[in-house]
Amino acid sequence: MEAHKANGEVILSICIPTYNRPREFERLLSHLLPQLDERMEVVVRDDSETEASLSLFERMTKEGNYTTQYYTGPKIGLDAANLFLLEKAKGKYMWWFSDDDILITGGIERAVGLIERDPGLSFIWANFGYGELARMVVNRPDGYFRDANDVIGCLGVNIGLLSTYIIKTSLGRLGLTYARKHVRGFAFASTAVVVWILTQPGRCYFMRGPYILCNPTTREEIVKMTIREDGQVVNNAFVTYGVYFRDVIMGQSGRFSKASVRRLLSLNFGALWRGMLVGWIGGWDSPEGKRLKMLNLYWTYPECWIAIGLFCLPRPIVSQLYRIYGVFFSERRFVGLRRLRSLTKL
Repeated sequence: MEAHKANGEVILSICIPTYNRPREFERLLSHLLPQLDERMEVVVRDDSETEASLSLFERMTKEGNYTTQYYTGPKIGLDAANLFLLEKAKGKYMWWFSDDDILITGGIERAVGLIERDPGLSFIWANFGYGELARMVVNRPDGYFRDANDVIGCLGVNIGLLSTYIIKTSLGRLGLTYARKHVRGFAFASTAVVVWILTQPGRCYFMRGPYILCNPTTREEIVKMTIREDGQVVNNAFVTYGVYFRDVIMGQSGRFSKASVRRLLSLNFGALWRGMLVGWIGGWDSPEGKRLKMLNLYWTYPECWIAIGLFCLPRPIVSQLYRIYGVFFSERRFVGLRRLRSLTKL
């Protein structure tokens, strides 16, 4: 389905892939649609098994004065869906958005204002908070990045979050050839587009905000996604983040400084193996078969040897070590320490 309700040039396309999540999709639209006007469009790729999302989209956009495009089809995976949306977007710029995140009021107006003021922008990154706006993920002043190395050095692994990208559409399409090499189903094909854009001429901007509210995945949701009915663990996080993400970055690593690439992959690997460790202790992940891949890809990183050492210990011992770590380094204690320091400065 494609419907045109606006005349003139579209400045910004909001591109949303969705699959079997009408409740989350409706929540996103309720925050997004009131911020749109005739300079914008919403483009949706819906591979759901029912028409629930389509029905609510038709109802919620009936009175809008923006352009809409809505496509349905068989499930093709998030990677392919994102590249499909890039090809269909009619706006000068496009903003990919996950169907379960929330766009805070003011985000669209801020992005469009930047685009209209500086047509030389190739990439804008919208900051986000987890669970509450106070938990801002990247803490730096609003403004231009110095260069591409500054982008990946500042954003780190957060560069992989779908809802943060605003890109120049025409430039993004030139990166489709590179991105299609990284279509894996549910991985980082959209990030590949961004990484390719960063290697091209253009200015990059950081919108401090935060403008996006991401709802963290709960442990119960992770367990549901990673444990089959027969009890077998099927968590492929290491392959997705440890291998596929690394492939995306390394494919363009010659265009960035060695220091910035190493820092980015070091941060990614550190978060990855610690998550694997917690999952192993909790029984919803397994390091079997991953230790050798980890060693093969990350042996030059000091943290790799810490990880390998821990994964070679019996799980009950690692579980006890983790509990001891939690006693001394819980988030609550860090918050308490920061407050204590602030009081001592008064």
